[in-house]
Amino acid sequence: MMGFSFIAPILPKFIESLGVEKSNIGVAVGLTLTAFGIARAVMNIPVGKLTKRFGRRLLLVGAPAVVFISALGCGLTTEYWQLIVWRVLQGAAAAGYSVTALIALTEMSKPSTRGLYISYFWTAALIGASIGPTFGGLVGEYLGYRPVFYCYAALALISTIWAFFRVPETSAKHLRGAAKRTPARAQQQKSASLLHNYNFILISLVAMFTLVTIGGTQSTLIPLVGYENLSLSEGQVGLGLTLIAIIQMFLTPLAGSLSDKLGRKRLIIPGGVITVVGLIMFVYSSSYWGFLFCALILGLGRGIGSPIPTAYVSDIALQDDYESTLATFRAISDAGLVIGPLLCGYLKDVAGLTLPFYLTAGLLLLAVALFGTYGKETVKVNVEAARM
Repeated sequence: MMGFSFIAPILPKFIESLGVEKSNIGVAVGLTLTAFGIARAVMNIPVGKLTKRFGRRLLLVGAPAVVFISALGCGLTTEYWQLIVWRVLQGAAAAGYSVTALIALTEMSKPSTRGLYISYFWTAALIGASIGPTFGGLVGEYLGYRPVFYCYAALALISTIWAFFRVPETSAKHLRGAAKRTPARAQQQKSASLLHNYNFILISLVAMFTLVTIGGTQSTLIPLVGYENLSLSEGQVGLGLTLIAIIQMFLTPLAGSLSDKLGRKRLIIPGGVITVVGLIMFVYSSSYWGFLFCALILGLGRGIGSPIPTAYVSDIALQDDYESTLATFRAISDAGLVIGPLLCGYLKDVAGLTLPFYLTAGLLLLAVALFGTYGKETVKVNVEAARM
């Protein structure tokens, strides 16, 4: 995640250096992020099947190795289409790692600790994300744009080596060597049944529109707000993005623990509302300090609500088939990474920066409102704890 977030501050200018016209930069940045999102969304369900057949360790080690190769490719690219190809490969690898890691966490936890375990995972990712944009912006500002991708590759290589020597297998059936396979027809029936579970659909929509705002509004448009509206440097934009991640990093473990005690909905709903407020505030930021304050509010909302939907899905997962449940959830939610960047980039180029902020924030608010009205709580709430 540190490597992934390295590129956010420099991506618009790196794409411009590849010969893309400045008038098309919004669509170009959006397409670069969308290519990553398409590959990740398409690969989620196949990854679930692979982990069921071969175990968790194969992808937990192999996916970072693929990221290493693709990051090198990005750094060596000379044309825009080549960057798209390498980003597709990165998206496939991201699906391989993230889905498998969440399956492993679900197997290692129980309902009373699931929110906390998953929040630890996101906190670790956020530590990387909080460091990445600042360092990426500074590397881009003083050493050039290509070294940013080489740093990304180096971090992915370190991750691969660590995973190879330290990450264990968590699938009980693969540890026993008794990989009893579920018939393909039965797997399809289980996956289809999820699409008739309104709680699953509602939480998947919340996660999808959250990723629309992350991939589209946050990654695509917030840097452009800094560059075009406020004339900030790469390092200043990177610091703003880092502040979002830092606030998330400190709040996520607390939110995960509270969701185990107070319920998932009590965190998802306010987190979504605060996120919406933070997004809209960027439209009105008029100074660097205002830009940083907007980042603080956005980080507050993301820190409270973002990690909890995964714990909610784990609560309602098919008990004998976590792989299909989590993979299907990620496939639906990751559609946000496909829709968001391209939609926001296009709207920015044809209508300016204001409309995409309002549209994506409104979609997220609608999804949170529907979940808050019709979604059930999955945690047995301790009444005394809730009053506190």
